[in-house]
Amino acid sequence: MRERYSHKKQPMAKVLAAGLVILGFSLGVCFWFVSILEKTYGEEMAWEFQDRHIIAGEMLDNTIKDVTEVVEATARAMGNENYECNNARIVNVLRGYEDFEKLSTLSYITEDGWIYYLGLRYSMESAGPQWEGLWEELHSHEGNYVGISQSEYEDGAKHVLIAVPVMYGESRIGYVVGTMSLYEVFDGMAFNYLNQMGECYLTDYQGDILSRSTDAVIIEKGHTDFKMSILSHMNGGEENESAMQQMMEQFAKAGSGFITLTTQSNESMQISYYTMQSVEGVAFISCYNDNLIDDKIQPLIFRSVASCILIITLMVAIIVYVWATAKKSNLTIEKLAYEDSVTKGKNINYFKEFAMATLGFYKETPFVIYRFDIANFRYINEAYGHTKADEVLASCIRNFDEIFSDKELCVRMNADQFLAIIENDNTVDTRLKQYKAKVNEDARSRGIKYPIRFKTGIYQVKKHEKDIDIMIDHANVARKTLVGDEKEMVAVYSEQIVTDMRKVDRIESDMQRALATGEFRVYLQPKWDIFQNRIAGAEALVRWIKNDGSIVLPGEFIPVFENNGFIEKLDFYMLEMACRHIRELLDEGRPIYPVSVNQSRVLLHNPDYVATIKKIISSYKIPENYIELEITETVFLDERDKMIETMKQLKSCGVTLAMDDFGSGYSSLNMLKDVPFDVIKIDRGFFSESVTSQKSLVVLHKIMEMAEGLGISVVCEGVESVEQIKLLQAMGCRVVQGFYYSKPIPREVYEDTYCR
Repeated sequence: MRERYSHKKQPMAKVLAAGLVILGFSLGVCFWFVSILEKTYGEEMAWEFQDRHIIAGEMLDNTIKDVTEVVEATARAMGNENYECNNARIVNVLRGYEDFEKLSTLSYITEDGWIYYLGLRYSMESAGPQWEGLWEELHSHEGNYVGISQSEYEDGAKHVLIAVPVMYGESRIGYVVGTMSLYEVFDGMAFNYLNQMGECYLTDYQGDILSRSTDAVIIEKGHTDFKMSILSHMNGGEENESAMQQMMEQFAKAGSGFITLTTQSNESMQISYYTMQSVEGVAFISCYNDNLIDDKIQPLIFRSVASCILIITLMVAIIVYVWATAKKSNLTIEKLAYEDSVTKGKNINYFKEFAMATLGFYKETPFVIYRFDIANFRYINEAYGHTKADEVLASCIRNFDEIFSDKELCVRMNADQFLAIIENDNTVDTRLKQYKAKVNEDARSRGIKYPIRFKTGIYQVKKHEKDIDIMIDHANVARKTLVGDEKEMVAVYSEQIVTDMRKVDRIESDMQRALATGEFRVYLQPKWDIFQNRIAGAEALVRWIKNDGSIVLPGEFIPVFENNGFIEKLDFYMLEMACRHIRELLDEGRPIYPVSVNQSRVLLHNPDYVATIKKIISSYKIPENYIELEITETVFLDERDKMIETMKQLKSCGVTLAMDDFGSGYSSLNMLKDVPFDVIKIDRGFFSESVTSQKSLVVLHKIMEMAEGLGISVVCEGVESVEQIKLLQAMGCRVVQGFYYSKPIPREVYEDTYCR
């Protein structure tokens, strides 16, 4: 397969044809884009026109309401019982309010028919017929009246009439009448956009035109029937008449909206309507033709088309350039794209294409993806030089090609990282052993005596799986689970691996914040003197309780912290919390008991460890032997002499040393002789009910006798029953720790219970 599969050169004609297809597609997209742009812009413009229309109608409503408030204020001032309502008083009140800019006129009509206007008084007979008609209209309403004048005023336009009765005590003495001309209603700033796009009208519910824009042309001047005038411009369809009828019906329902009609020239006309809230029986209408949209959108479409043409021209130029240069550079590009410069084999790009072609061709053949690297390759680089290290890398590729078939492939990804696809048959293990042996043989022939070992992650390819990147990632996830000290450094991908890694990621992302915000809580588990039946001390245990109340178990986060080194910060934190606890009790004059704190093996390798212990204990002025450091026997597996020296230095700090989990796996009696331990904590396995036997009891008894002879105290952990208590008493064990007496409890509960 490796011989048959090679990257074919694309004929230049195909490249050019593909370019032309792209060009044609781009042209189609351009025309489609322009049509969508025109449609979208038209729709947005229609809704914007409607929004502007409603805003203008509301502003007109507010203006009339403002005028109404001025007229009401005038009426209240006129009826003020603190003043006599005489001629001078009436004229002064009117002058005080008639300068309001929205008012056209402000007058007062007495109950007996006298009219006060512009500082003068008129009788009803001398004022004219329009005042007589107004007088009759006012008396037909009990309260305030807001309406449209039936006749035109001196400015040639109809007015909005606002009449408010004037009450003097409980008697009506007249009406204050204000008017607002409709002549200049549509010349305000609120109507600029509507007038630019179309024209505006005020009509009554029957469709009679009350006022119009200054430049209105859709309905000719002199025509007063809005509905009939508009329909005369339409193509006569039933849809137009139905839409107009629905709009007229909406007036009485205080509605707003818009309709679209089709003109005789097949253009669209949008008519927006808004029922006035301040004047009963009046509607505000605006309309425009869609040719106005065309006038607005044409410059935008022109710029869009020009931009598309420019982009297409650039694309053509690029296609021609690529086509012209590809002939000369095709071989060079292929080499750069598919060859690894160090091993002279193929690279990751070639691997992905090869793997997908292989999996597609051999559909029924099982394959595995191997992702591996050379353990401690940095040492080979430093000890033997880069040249020989590169020869080892090249040997990995060369020997793979000799041992494995042509449907299998190995490439170098980067540094000492390799990737392989291998047929998963019954000979795969044998061939892999041969491969590793051959690589080591080549290394020795070049003077490299360091053994070549691979850390390998394996992913079993599933049938019909197509995403090679995911397969590679899965193999790499498995490889990352290896720490490097396994006997067989091979890991097979599983979903459990992913779950565990995600859990570790969550823990590591939260640990710094948790320490800073105090989510790590100190719990204390009492140690009990079973002869005197009283507390003898406590062990400080960490609990991670998040601010939302959720709990992370120690078995989940402690191993993670030991791997990434964060356990150092946590152990020092726990020691400081224990010292603070003792210091607070001493300052309050309360009883105190020794507190033991666990120390990880990682912490003991810190060169500043002893100095930091001294600093913490001395800063809190803790009495000698009230802090006990618990150390597991496994710390002495590496650098035993150095660890023993560290223990001796700790003794000088005034602390008690305890060996934790004594007898759990690596106990050495020599350590009891060489290390100055004060206490040994015996693992629960020696006396738990599930494993209690005569042999284990003999061993446990001898350990206690030996500890007593060496002057070392004994604490038995995991005590959970009265039978165990009696057994340990019989053996002479004085101090125990376990759920029988107390589970780990919060520090506050411990202090309230045992330190009163």
